[in-house]
Amino acid sequence: MHKNELLSEFFLKKNYDILKNILKNSVDKYELDYLAKVFVAQGDYASAAVVYKNIGFMYEYGRCELLQGNLDSAKDIWCTIKTDTPATLWGKSLLEFIDLYVKHIPTFFQIRAFLEVDLDALLNANLITYCENIVNGAHLFEQNNQESYKFIGRVFINNSYFDLAELFLQKAKEICYVDPEVHLMLAKCWLNKNDIQRARESLLLSVEKGYGYYPARKMLESLDNTLNKK
Repeated sequence: MHKNELLSEFFLKKNYDILKNILKNSVDKYELDYLAKVFVAQGDYASAAVVYKNIGFMYEYGRCELLQGNLDSAKDIWCTIKTDTPATLWGKSLLEFIDLYVKHIPTFFQIRAFLEVDLDALLNANLITYCENIVNGAHLFEQNNQESYKFIGRVFINNSYFDLAELFLQKAKEICYVDPEVHLMLAKCWLNKNDIQRARESLLLSVEKGYGYYPARKMLESLDNTLNKK
């Protein structure tokens, strides 16, 4: 399958069933990687794990075991990886957060690259206890990356856990008051509560701190248009 066609089918069209049918008999590692990605996108972590194991992608194999709730299996698999990479170092730190025994705080770039992605994945896998343990260590992430509270808040916003999002975004606001995205996401929390006044105040702050931050300006215009029609 041509690379551009594969990328289009996966990222743009999301034709997962078509891709599974096309790629299931492939022997090409690049294509099989995308077959596994399809399984992950559909929540079939067990099938993805088999593919990753067969092509020797051990970090991804361990991650799929983790997404099935097989914590010990993920540990064992990741311990077989001899070469340290940002992903493997992140994974081993993440397991410490889940175990509530943190010895290695991830770096600024590891947190930026992986925290949102993996927290979102674990939440969608319904591994709530894992998620609770991770976010309870937000103050540790914040030591190396001040945006950590914002990253966690954004995951909760995207999954419609607005009350939880508000808790972390208020922390983010204390640390990064000039960040327009924090005020924008808080506005979404207020709108969820139908608190229009606070939502407008947050959006106005977002526009101010972001020097006309377009997403906030667009949301503010949409909100005002809706109010004017009532």
